[in-house]
Amino acid sequence: MLHRRLRLLLFFGYSQMLIFGLLPSTLLSGQGRVRVSRVSAGYLIYSVCPALFVLAETPFMMASGLLGTYMRHNIVLQWSQLLMTSIRLVALLSCYGTVWLQRRRLMQLYADLLQRWHAHWPTLRRVNGAKSLERLQLELAGQMLRMLCVNYSMVILSLIMQFRLHARTNLMYFLFRIATMLMLSAQRVSFITLLFLLIHQFRAVQLALHALSRSRCSQADLSRVARIHSEWLLLARRAFRLYDLANASIFLNMFAVNVTIFYHAIQFGNKTIKSNYVGILIGDALVTLNILNSVLLMNLLDDALRSCNDSALLLLQFNDLRRLSAESHKELELFGHRLRNNRLVYRICNCVILDKPACLSYMAVVLTHVILLMQFDLKRRHEQGLKYENFFKKEN
Repeated sequence: MLHRRLRLLLFFGYSQMLIFGLLPSTLLSGQGRVRVSRVSAGYLIYSVCPALFVLAETPFMMASGLLGTYMRHNIVLQWSQLLMTSIRLVALLSCYGTVWLQRRRLMQLYADLLQRWHAHWPTLRRVNGAKSLERLQLELAGQMLRMLCVNYSMVILSLIMQFRLHARTNLMYFLFRIATMLMLSAQRVSFITLLFLLIHQFRAVQLALHALSRSRCSQADLSRVARIHSEWLLLARRAFRLYDLANASIFLNMFAVNVTIFYHAIQFGNKTIKSNYVGILIGDALVTLNILNSVLLMNLLDDALRSCNDSALLLLQFNDLRRLSAESHKELELFGHRLRNNRLVYRICNCVILDKPACLSYMAVVLTHVILLMQFDLKRRHEQGLKYENFFKKEN
């Protein structure tokens, strides 16, 4: 049903969610089908452990991060760390709160996703052909592999930088940071996995419409394809609605991380934080990967939305109306009407629409906040008697 590469990558995303207790229940596989199992007492007890661990570490991380590291004499870095810790706590509470408070709805969502997947697969395979679906899955597997490589390269470089900054003075703080960063990374991977599943189904629908436009289109096949699109549109809206608060906290944490990393890069550049050339190279790579990860995630979300909404444009390929029966023509008009009036839009907390213009605005706001932090730093240095023209010069 799925190509081996894509199946392995999806299983990797599932494993990350399972390890950190971000799943409402486990999945069972047998006889070529995957289903949602009942919530066992063992999994409930296990899922409590990572949640309690990452939540219990927050007070320790706040005290150690502010008083026991290089931030001790920099008020801007201390306030930045305080804000980052608070946002990270909100993200942890949102992710685990969604799993625990919406467990029944999430289990029903997963069951409906799997049931629709198995029910629609024969139709999509028959209309598109096995070769077309295999090419689609290989393309998506390549995209997902690149995103996972960027995500975990960013995490590894972040851990290396945290080790250089904290491990020599406070090893416990460094270990706590590892757990939190891996948990937030697992939540990002779960969002990426969901988006790839939606992209697969919506692109399969587009391939089916393209195949039907080249052959003699039957009313039954067109009606099935239209129903598949409508059902996955509803499932996508349900998934976005249930994970709204958790994903919003992830985007907020991603924004704060980008601001913090940019500001730290400036501190490394002007020697406020002492480092060698190796540390500077690692920092530059970390900044690059953070920007790339944010852009790739925004583009993936935009790709999922366009793969759903652009299906209306494919209906223009049915231009030879003489080949269509009266029933097929009517079904085509109804399908086009539903596509025009039911577009998939992703809103954060029903307020902010995320799309490509929002991505550009996001990067602009990040740079604006970094400039504001630099202004505070310039004022602090001026009050300490440092001249503005020596601010960016290397200190002996």
